[in-house]
Parts: sequence; structure tokens; C-alpha cells
Amino acid sequence: MIAAAVLLLAAGGANADCGRLLDGATAPVERSLASFESQPEDSAAALSAARELLARARAARDRLEAARVGSFCAPSRSEELIYLNHLTLGFTGWIAARARRPPSVYDVASIIRRARAHQARGRARLRR
Repeated sequence: MIAAAVLLLAAGGANADCGRLLDGATAPVERSLASFESQPEDSAAALSAARELLARARAARDRLEAARVGSFCAPSRSEELIYLNHLTLGFTGWIAARARRPPSVYDVASIIRRARAHQARGRARLRR
């Protein structure tokens, strides 16, 4: 009984530690993403927000890749890295596509949805 309580407490600590790591790495990305989504798609402000988001997503990805995590956190971190990779590739493409065609032709919203699905899957593990 005591061993089960200790394991439960340890798992709770692992949940919190993992959540703090993921939140700390991705909070700036989330702010940039919110800024991007609040701009008209064809505006200079959207392009600026996209560039900021791309830089922050790369920095967050580097931070999470370098972080040492336990086996409990590894699957959540993997989902978070997939989230960041979707944003990095999607926004690299969106920025490049703007030079050739209107922003509405390149559907970055679907990429954001897929990215968020991975993030949500990883975070759901922490709430169990």
C-alpha cells in the first residue's frame, strides 16, 4: 500500500515536471501563434508574426530536443516535438509561398490544426 502511494506521488511529480518543461518551452510559441491568428492573413503584420513564430518554434524545438526527460515524459515530449515540427515546416512553407501566390492559397490553418492535435495528445497523458 505504501509503495503504491509512493509511486502515485512520484507519477504526480513527473506529470508536473513534464508539464512545466513543455509549458516553459512552448509558451512563447503559443503567444506568437495567437498573434499570427489575430492578424489578417494577407497583412504585413501576419508575415511578421509568422517569422516570429517560426523563430520561437525552432528555439522551443531545440530546447526540448536538448532536455533530458524520463520515460514518463518522453512520449509527451515526442508529441510536442511533432507539434513544433508541423509549425516549423508549415510556417516555412507559408512564408515562402507568399512570394509566389496569395496567402489564402496556402492553407496554414489545417497545418495548425494537425499540430495542435499532436500537442493535445501529448498533454492528455499528463492529465491521467
